[in-house]
Amino acid sequence: MSGLTANDFEDVWAQFDIEAQSAKFSHEAVLRLAQFYGRLDEEDRQVVDRILTSWVINGDARRRFDALALIDEFGIRSALPVLQSVLTRLEDAAGPSVRTDRAKLERIIARLK
Repeated sequence: MSGLTANDFEDVWAQFDIEAQSAKFSHEAVLRLAQFYGRLDEEDRQVVDRILTSWVINGDARRRFDALALIDEFGIRSALPVLQSVLTRLEDAAGPSVRTDRAKLERIIARLK
């Protein structure tokens, strides 16, 4: 499927997300994304890997969740520097989800190493 653009992938994610929200099954989007990602060739995976990494930093909560799930499931090692950076930023953060976010990032980082 070579030739996937960032906009193409954003459109695919948006469609999966809309359908998952409509079905009241929010995890459907990440399941479908995993299937989609699994069918990509190496060139298209590189495009998607960059997008997923950007979602970890700048994405809304749903995009960030999906990005972390795919990075973890497919062992996307190129995301490692960004994950470590986000984990470092969380050292001084406060809030109800910080402990859970740190644990999730630590688990994914350990798997990628």
